[in-house]
Parts: sequence; structure tokens; C-alpha cells
Amino acid sequence: MRALDLSSATRDLLAPVCRSCTWWQTGVPCGPGDARLWWERAVEDEAGFFGKALLDGDAVIGWLQGAPAWLVPRARRLPAGPPSADAWLLTCAYLYDEEYLGGFQHLLLDIAAALKNRRVGALEAFARRRTRAEGALRGYLRDQNLFHPEVLEGAGFRAVCVSGEVARYRLDLATVVAVPRYSRVLESVEPGAAVQPV
Repeated sequence: MRALDLSSATRDLLAPVCRSCTWWQTGVPCGPGDARLWWERAVEDEAGFFGKALLDGDAVIGWLQGAPAWLVPRARRLPAGPPSADAWLLTCAYLYDEEYLGGFQHLLLDIAAALKNRRVGALEAFARRRTRAEGALRGYLRDQNLFHPEVLEGAGFRAVCVSGEVARYRLDLATVVAVPRYSRVLESVEPGAAVQPV
């Protein structure tokens, strides 16, 4: 499995409904044309990507999107908002297998490492505080555009603001150690015989 940056070149990996969705972008001041495309270009100019897609071979397993907080106007109006000025806000997640928490965590780690390398201060996300027990393996509440608090807490996020049922969570990227990802395949490969100079 590999994570691929979501950008103008790879946006077709998203489902059509996601390519046209502007729920989080409502209120973005943009010129004439498609508000979603304007938003994607603005985030890409700022951070290099607007999310990550998870692929297994050529098959898309899912994706996780986000943006610098100032480019997510809806977040300023949510309970427990607004997000911090130094944060990159996780907005949307979609996995074709909703129970595949490992895929969500894989994407989250890749985004955190990429943003740390770009010197972003923190990741933030909104979560609904009370979720049904049967949804514990899911990272995201698709019908509400909010994350599961247990999943965020398990990834090192902490609640920084609570308002009713909604909490804003934060992961300070200064505490994250970005290390290269190694394949398990490489661990099982026998090293070749040493070549002796002639």
C-alpha cells in the first residue's frame, strides 16, 4: 500500500461526489468559476497537496483531505471553533471499507509527517464527543463531516475546546517524529554475498 498526494494532477482519484463537494469551503472568497477547484489550487499552493489517497496497487482504498485552517471558512462557524491559526485542519475522510481503521491511520501518519516536514505547527480536527459503540472502528462520521474522538485520541490528538456534542482536537506536530517508512518486504530479503575485491 502507498499514500499519494492529492493535487490537481491526482484529483480524479476522488469519487465524483467528493470532487464537487464544497461543504467545508462555503464562504471561500474566490473569483469566477468553480469554488472547489479554486480551493484545491489555493491549498496546493500553500502546502503542496490538499490530502492523501491510499492505494493498493492501482485500487483506491480511500482518502483523507485537509487544508490550512484559514482556507476552511465553515470551521470558523462550528461549535468548538474556530481552529487555531497555526493549524492544518483535517476536513474529510472516505474509505471504501468504513471499518478499515488501519487505512485511516496510515493516511493520518503520512499527512502528519508531510506537514511536519513543511514546518506546519499542528493538525486539528472536529469530532463528535458521543458516538455509537458499533462505530468504534471507524475514523470518520461520513454523514456529519466529523471524526470519532477515540480514533483521534488513539493517534495522539487531545481535546482543546468542547462545545456541546462537538470537540476540537489538536496534535502538535513538534511532538511527532517523522521517520522514513520501510517495507516489511525488505526485512525478509536475505542480503547478497559480499563481493571481494580482486
